[in-house]
Amino acid sequence: MSRKLQFYLLNDKFSVNKLAQFAEIPAILARGEMVFVSRTDEELCIICPEFMAPNNVQQELGWRCIKIEGQFKLDEVGVMTSALMPLTEANVPAVSISTYNTDYLFVLEENLVNAVQALQKAGHEFVHKE
Repeated sequence: MSRKLQFYLLNDKFSVNKLAQFAEIPAILARGEMVFVSRTDEELCIICPEFMAPNNVQQELGWRCIKIEGQFKLDEVGVMTSALMPLTEANVPAVSISTYNTDYLFVLEENLVNAVQALQKAGHEFVHKE
């Protein structure tokens, strides 16, 4: 049985950026906006609002961010499965990021309507904030 989640759609469009493994993290990314940074043995990946995206790097623009509302324990089972399964069944590609408090889904702007419909059809709801 999948759990029912609440989602919040962020306003910004995001960019997924690939930099060289040992590249410096651009200084603008330390200014308090929502930024996700991962460094592996192959790359430095940065997901950030498009207006903050680094120049002259491999990147994909036009991603929308759907935040899973609420805080979840790190060992809680099924949160991401409940969020991603409806998107998979609707053939909507997604990138997911987990933080200490919660999880985020990124879908391309062109797939946003289908993503929202798939999540709502699965019994999840979207909350609106002022």
